[in-house]
Amino acid sequence: MRFFQFLRALAAELTAGRNEDPAVVPRKERAFHAPRAKDKLGRAGEDLAAARFEKSGWKILERNLSLPSCEIDIIARDGGNLVFAEVKTRRREGYADPYVEVPETRRDRMRRAAGEYLRWRGLDRQTPRRFDIVMIVWPEGEDPRFEHIKDAF
Repeated sequence: MRFFQFLRALAAELTAGRNEDPAVVPRKERAFHAPRAKDKLGRAGEDLAAARFEKSGWKILERNLSLPSCEIDIIARDGGNLVFAEVKTRRREGYADPYVEVPETRRDRMRRAAGEYLRWRGLDRQTPRRFDIVMIVWPEGEDPRFEHIKDAF
């Protein structure tokens, strides 16, 4: 199966003339399942974060990109920086701080995924990048509260 993904990526590279590395191919979309309430909330939070980033002048490059290491919620360009953002959306207060919500294992996987993304897109490994955490608390029937931590790790 992986061999055919490699061949498809290689063929796309040759026909499109892109500089992508065919050895790093994003995973296929996950099999369809009925959305759960928390999935809808998470998607709404990611939509809100992406809209706020675009309003701030960022260019959204990817959303919910599944790479071999992990899924990255938002990949955007903020000036000269490539930003890999993890979005956490909750219904109520009382959750731990963002650094606890995004554990060290997740941060390590995001760092590996950033390297995979750079190879996949044919970008220089020295490309300036940062990792942001976005915390959204969105109680039912209320306006969301948005906290954005730039260069969180």
